[in-house]
Amino acid sequence: MSNTFVALFLLVHFLSSPSGPTVNTANQTVAAKWTADLRAAIGSAPQGEVFGRKRERHGKPRTSLWFLDDSTIIATFVTQEGANPSLSSRDSSDPNQPLRLRAILLDADTGKVRSTQAWPSESRLAEIVTANGGKFVTQTGTTLTLHSSDAKELKKLSLPPPPQNLNGWNAHPSPTGKNVLFENSDWRTTSPKSWIWVNATELQIVRSWKEEQSGWVGISDSMITMTACLFSEYRCEPNLRVKTLETEWKTIAPIEKRSHWGWSPQFVNEDTLFLSGAPWELLKTDGELILTETAPFEGGGAITSAGGKRFVVPFFKVTGRVEALDIGGHGELKTISVYDAPFHERSYRLDVKGPKIRSFSDRSLAQLALSPDGSKLAILYDESVYLFQLPPPPPTAAPAPPSKADDASHRE
Repeated sequence: MSNTFVALFLLVHFLSSPSGPTVNTANQTVAAKWTADLRAAIGSAPQGEVFGRKRERHGKPRTSLWFLDDSTIIATFVTQEGANPSLSSRDSSDPNQPLRLRAILLDADTGKVRSTQAWPSESRLAEIVTANGGKFVTQTGTTLTLHSSDAKELKKLSLPPPPQNLNGWNAHPSPTGKNVLFENSDWRTTSPKSWIWVNATELQIVRSWKEEQSGWVGISDSMITMTACLFSEYRCEPNLRVKTLETEWKTIAPIEKRSHWGWSPQFVNEDTLFLSGAPWELLKTDGELILTETAPFEGGGAITSAGGKRFVVPFFKVTGRVEALDIGGHGELKTISVYDAPFHERSYRLDVKGPKIRSFSDRSLAQLALSPDGSKLAILYDESVYLFQLPPPPPTAAPAPPSKADDASHRE
């Protein structure tokens, strides 16, 4: 699964674990099993997002990357029909040309293109927002479409127009891909925000309501989590909360008062939460701490498998930063940490060999997706997909045989 994300905060690649269980520090190397250049399949330059009403700003292209199953990858780009692919400028296409959400389906074992699809879009904010059991849901502006595993349209659903001056609905899929929470955050006001819970397997609205949103959110198939009170407008102590659609918020853990960009929650499975930050934390929904690891740079995000048995954390080494000139630099992928259930320690730390993959560039964001069984990690960078084969979960240590004293005590 992919979290557009679910996208990525930058970290340096060194990890330590001053608190919590000891982690496995043995390093291995990993290189891309295959690379697929998708430019010919895309056909024209991906279109960047446009922000602002009176004064437009052009952003990076909106892309998405998902595993439909363990053997099928799908990547999407927003293009303009009739645009000249040889044009060097990404803003030179005729704005009146119709937009398309273009999808490329790939064989996860070979990287070969299986098929391509293109659907009309009324917005540059277009992507796949979730996938489950081969089916997937696209979002093109305010229109959701459920597709079959062979990319055929099955059903459509319209979301209400977002409030004025907001670009659109933000999608938060569950780890399984069966549910999506849509919200339109506006940090300039403390008034309640609109939330919509959608059952993605049936493409039906389960509930819509207003919620006071004072931080970032994430969902499982039955719960919502929020890092509350992160913004100065909310005069309360930052904390991590959980609730169901039927219950009220429950605070499960405090959060240090620091930059809100460093705290983003997401579910790994139904009862386990990943909270990014420095250090990041893995918690049960009752607040029990499972694992915590510290990195010198604040931030980070987990890439989860739909099966809920594995997640990975990519680490990007920051280069090119010049604080005196206010140049932020970029993050280059250096290591991938792998965690397997019950998540009491790190399974692997993999040093990445091969092409330079950045967490952001002048052209695009890197997108990452983990196969449902957790065996493959795909990365979309610019117009290329890289596939990394991950090692299997390490063997579980067998319990120690009972001692003779234990046997004698048991007989007594």
